[in-house]
Amino acid sequence: MSHMAEDLRARRAAHLLDFVHRADRRLRGPDQLRWATLLRAETGGLDSAIRWSAEHDPPLGLRLVAGLSTYWWMHGLRGDAARSARCVLTALGPQVPEGLSEEYLLAVLLAAGQQDDSGFDLAEHVEQAALVVQSLDEPFTHPVTLLLWSIVFGPFVAPGQVADVLARNTTSLDPWALAAIELCAGYPRLTGSDPDMSEKALQEALAQFRLIGDRWGVSLALSALAELAAWSGQLGQCQELTGQALAVTEELGADEDSSLLLCRRADLHLRLGELLAARRDYQRALQLGNAAETCAAARIGLARAARYGGDLPAAREFALAALDGCPGSGELARTEALGELEAIATAEGDPVAPATPGGSRRITGRWLESG
Repeated sequence: MSHMAEDLRARRAAHLLDFVHRADRRLRGPDQLRWATLLRAETGGLDSAIRWSAEHDPPLGLRLVAGLSTYWWMHGLRGDAARSARCVLTALGPQVPEGLSEEYLLAVLLAAGQQDDSGFDLAEHVEQAALVVQSLDEPFTHPVTLLLWSIVFGPFVAPGQVADVLARNTTSLDPWALAAIELCAGYPRLTGSDPDMSEKALQEALAQFRLIGDRWGVSLALSALAELAAWSGQLGQCQELTGQALAVTEELGADEDSSLLLCRRADLHLRLGELLAARRDYQRALQLGNAAETCAAARIGLARAARYGGDLPAAREFALAALDGCPGSGELARTEALGELEAIATAEGDPVAPATPGGSRRITGRWLESG
């Protein structure tokens, strides 16, 4: 490529970075749908700029990835986020560029936020990211960093460390960041707070996100409140809150998040014996979602609904499809699918032979065989 062409690519990438920064500030407010549409229109150019930057200017690529993190996660594009982050991290190696520690942390969070079968080794990057978090003594510069760290890494550290990171960010001047602190403080089991404290924090987060005009934050708060209601046995309230969260993700056009919420609501329908409603939500989840884990969950749900309704051939077909579609990293989904196939075999009166650990598995007319 000629020097002039390289210069044009560099200028284009720098221009897109400026656009991304302008859009990012507006994605967390009432005008987020318009700015999301503008970003979506630049998808091809942004992808090209990230790939070019990874090869020729990795720090620029890191800034692009960090700037797009809110957009990607807001719209359920975790796979796109992970692929772009891994592309830049591969070029950088496990070293933090000077002055870009938080951007590096965000890239690691994005890469870790979606499992895949690429074989990309995150271990050294995760270690570096942990050091970044320990070294920061001021609020994060990117408001979304706190939320993504809490979601991706928070469940794997002690509740006290989560509380410390949240407390470190309470001096932020960004209203969205303060709402995110309440949201993270209210997530069940994340900070060790009791159900009453969690509900209070989540209700506060919901009110703040609504005041700001951020639909994504509203959907996250509603979804967390629904989870809290389910744990306390309030299934009707859980259904209502999940439906509200679903309406917001549909307005955002976040198909993957909508697919996940549909699966959750369908699970509730199953628990309540509402088989038709459950099937309807699972089918719609399959239509909207592309993530292998969510599609597997929807097919497993359809298998259960069919089994509960007495249609064992259909149940087996859905369970087989779920097993077929399980990603290599989706061990939980694989276990669920195998468990459902065992339940179907029991209902059919077939003798059950335990699946052989390791290797892929396929179904014969009677049961599972290693293949």
